[in-house]
Amino acid sequence: MDAKNKFLPVIILMVIGAFGKLLPHIPNFTPTESIAIFGAAYLGSKYMKYIIPLVILYLSDFIINNTIARSFFVEQEGIVWFDQYMIYNFIALVFIVLVSTKLLKKINATNVFLSILSASIIFFMITNYGSWASEKSIYTNDLSGLLMSYTAGIPFFRTTLLSNLLFSTILFGSYEMIQSLVSKRAAQFG
Repeated sequence: MDAKNKFLPVIILMVIGAFGKLLPHIPNFTPTESIAIFGAAYLGSKYMKYIIPLVILYLSDFIINNTIARSFFVEQEGIVWFDQYMIYNFIALVFIVLVSTKLLKKINATNVFLSILSASIIFFMITNYGSWASEKSIYTNDLSGLLMSYTAGIPFFRTTLLSNLLFSTILFGSYEMIQSLVSKRAAQFG
């Protein structure tokens, strides 16, 4: 597939993947980081690699914040357009795309796994820091509180890593299947 024909299947897979975030799930078992990794691998434009995963994250958070998680925003009236926690998720996604772009210059199983591992660590480090630094933080505003935030996040790290392994496998595998089908079809009719 040429660059123009790759864009649409990549976007469609990323959007379909985002629906996984809207389904009932255990905490941190979402396709968020996998979407960023996948986009970093296959979106040709250096800007689209960042913009599309951020837009998908924002839209899915917007839906969640105004439906199933609405009770967490009692201090906000009306529509929840944005919340402080989202800043740290966005920062994490930017770094995930940056690192994955470097690691996935050559797409193979090893580099995808390294991107998954890196993304899981980046998301853990940045979002747990954000949990500690937030105005709504339950942690003390000192080194002890920061360490407590990271310690409390360890079970979520495992879940994030497992979800990244699963969703990245689904996204990359689906894309490879689509490429294979398109190639076979082109050979038949070409």
